[in-house]
Amino acid sequence: MKTKLLLAFVGSLFSIFSFAQGKKEMAVYAEKRGEDYYLLRLPKGKDVPNVYVYSKGITKPYKNYTSILEVARDFPKMMEANTTSTKEELVSILKKDDHFYEITQQRKDPKNFEKTTFTVYEVFNGQKRIVEEYGSIMEFLPTPYKEAIFIN
Repeated sequence: MKTKLLLAFVGSLFSIFSFAQGKKEMAVYAEKRGEDYYLLRLPKGKDVPNVYVYSKGITKPYKNYTSILEVARDFPKMMEANTTSTKEELVSILKKDDHFYEITQQRKDPKNFEKTTFTVYEVFNGQKRIVEEYGSIMEFLPTPYKEAIFIN
């Protein structure tokens, strides 16, 4: 139930921001397993995210899910990343030029989405360094990293 609420909330935000951006999917959750990244992206107008795997420099579809429960079974940690969490959570990744970035979000106030910070980390040789931190989604939108969250 928490996952459905989270995705419904994210979906409503997506419709607001993506309409203006003209984007088709919004990154809602990511998980690193070994060297692979599993990326959950919510398509515009849908309740079930598309799941992709980023492995060895290539992003490809992972599985087709028909319900959010199927997704939650494969990604139980997604349940921890609910609307009341204040933990920093991986949301997406971005490969741009010769650089690789991880994008995280953290809610400073779990009851106020506007108080969510976005942090961009550059990953190089297994080390992460903070590139930039944004205090809200509105600060994050005009950056070159937004394409990690709002995907064509």
